[in-house]
Amino acid sequence: MKKTLINLAIFQVGWLVCVVGGNLYALAYTVVALLVHNWFVLEKKSEWQLIAIVTVVGSLWDMLMAFGGVVYYADAGLLGIPLWLVCLWVLFATTFMHALSWLSRYLWIAAVFAAVMGPASYWFGSELSDAYFGTPILTSLVVMAVGWPTLFPAGIYLTRRYQ
Repeated sequence: MKKTLINLAIFQVGWLVCVVGGNLYALAYTVVALLVHNWFVLEKKSEWQLIAIVTVVGSLWDMLMAFGGVVYYADAGLLGIPLWLVCLWVLFATTFMHALSWLSRYLWIAAVFAAVMGPASYWFGSELSDAYFGTPILTSLVVMAVGWPTLFPAGIYLTRRYQ
């Protein structure tokens, strides 16, 4: 339970640091968070593979949304998304085997959770950062609400392979 709470706290603080702080703070926080994760939370070295896969797939999803006009980032790099968003994916990926591991038994709950919380996270993030939705906003939210219930449970399902 202690590891789960540490993992959850690292991610929640990291979400705010990444969204509000921008690239430099996000990168610095992520490096420190990964060190803490490695020392206090990590149970299997194979988890690093899961973190890498979730980060790459999540970042590709965000690039697709950016290139598709679903969401825009004022500080987007060459890939169409900012570094802080990639850092956020890294931090989120660390929760799959810990704070979110209970969802591996309930993929349907993961899908419902993702349909609501995925778009909500972008909504709140856009209020605190230089990100903004394409128009109409409802279309952007629907795209997210359709994509997230596919991606998130797939990542949760993949977690079983690494546990």
